[in-house]
Amino acid sequence: MDDEINSPKFSAYKRQEFESYILWRSMPSILRGQPKHVIEKFGIDDELAMSLLEIKNQTEFAKRFGIKDLGTLTEWNKKIEESGGLLKNVNSWAKKLTPNVLSALYREATKTGKAAEVKAWMEIVEGM
Repeated sequence: MDDEINSPKFSAYKRQEFESYILWRSMPSILRGQPKHVIEKFGIDDELAMSLLEIKNQTEFAKRFGIKDLGTLTEWNKKIEESGGLLKNVNSWAKKLTPNVLSALYREATKTGKAAEVKAWMEIVEGM
């Protein structure tokens, strides 16, 4: 996907929009449109992420970024899927939350000794 973004077809402006779109799509949809204090409770405090999470849906995204043809977002969705989906982009914001997960692991492990969820997190986010 990086080669496509860097091709002459993508202007610098569209590249920024596309990269913002990928980040927005990779964040939890349940947080989109939520108030700032709710997003902060999830441990997300990055200003860019918080700004993008103000956007509830693709139509709002298009308006915010001045994309007049909604077909552009459809094409971007196809490019994202063709390049392997959003998982590698999830890591860009999710890694910052790993300390919260480790804290939860400690609390849960000392109560129950079960840590399957955290093991999955570490495998997906941290690549362990």
